[in-house]
Amino acid sequence: MPHQIANPLKILEGSQLSSVEFVQDYVQLHFDGPKLTAITHPRVHVMNQSFEWGKQEYRNALCERIGKLVSHASTIQEQEIKIEFEDGASISISLNPDDFRAAEAAVFDNPPNPTVVWQ
Repeated sequence: MPHQIANPLKILEGSQLSSVEFVQDYVQLHFDGPKLTAITHPRVHVMNQSFEWGKQEYRNALCERIGKLVSHASTIQEQEIKIEFEDGASISISLNPDDFRAAEAAVFDNPPNPTVVWQ
C-alpha cells in the first residue's frame, strides 16, 4: 500500500476551481488564491470516462470543473496528485517518474506558505 505523505493540498478542500490556464505545454489550475501548476499533463475523470491531454473533449472536461467545489485533495507518494470534486469528477497528475515531462511533475503555490514541488 502506498504511503500517504503530508498533504499541502488539503487547503483546497471546500474551495472551488476558479480558472484553468493553458500555458503552451502545461496547465495551471487556480483555486481563488492557491495555484497548482501541472507540468505532467493532468487527466480528468468524469463518471466512467477519462480524458487525456491532446484527446478530443479534454479541454472541455477540464474547463467544466471551473466553479466546482473540491471535496478532497491528496498526494500519494510516487503515484499521483488527486483532486476530487463534489460531483464525483476528479483531476489527477501522475507522480510516476516515467510520466515526467520535465524535472518536476507539479508545483503548488499558496503564499505565504512555501512552494511545494513534486519531482
